Amino acid sequence: MRPRRLYKYFSNMEHAESFCDGSLLFRSLAYFRNYEDNNIREDKNEGTSAYRPNDGLLVTNQTQGTQFILKGHSFVSTVKREEIFVFCLSGVFEKSLFKRFDAVACVEVLDIGAFCARIEASLPPKASFPETRTPRRRRIGHWVEYYDETESCTPCWALPERIATAKLRSYAWQREFRLLFSTTDAFEFEKVALRLVPDGHREVVNTEQKHHYELKAGSLRDICCLYACPP
Repeated sequence: MRPRRLYKYFSNMEHAESFCDGSLLFRSLAYFRNYEDNNIREDKNEGTSAYRPNDGLLVTNQTQGTQFILKGHSFVSTVKREEIFVFCLSGVFEKSLFKRFDAVACVEVLDIGAFCARIEASLPPKASFPETRTPRRRRIGHWVEYYDETESCTPCWALPERIATAKLRSYAWQREFRLLFSTTDAFEFEKVALRLVPDGHREVVNTEQKHHYELKAGSLRDICCLYACPP
């Protein structure tokens, strides 16, 4: 059963107050790919779907009509990380998360539907969202799905919205809920880059990427409660 409330943890009380006043700072997926905090907000696989079966990748040579097992590699599909913006919350209110996020305050969102509707209405008309298959489902808000690298990537590799709302199972403790949007074609079918990545490969990170989007949604105080860090 999905949580009925959301929680946003803040390491700065001023930022928590700004959130209650409707100020949200969206970051690109690339930002969290480049972040460094020992895998709390940092995720080197952010915006990617990685498939690495225990027995190796089954590779088909279409020209020769042959197949072979490629060991020590992952099949990786990557979205346009600089063009998808995300704002992260949690479905869990626990003292342990205050500690992990180094938080001094937490804002509880009392009405998820109203919250998503206000944020979505404050975005520009050209904003695009992950495709929804459920009638009347919120477009901007999605619960993160957690997976293991050994699980099949079919058909996720071609679906940017599935990749952008998925994380490795090691992050499941966050019980994350994401607000996502783009102002480009980044959510369209097969708008991904595909690679075979050998084990131990370290991707070159462009630390100059600082994409963000500042949103003003108006006061959220009627649907939010602000809490200080518990003792």
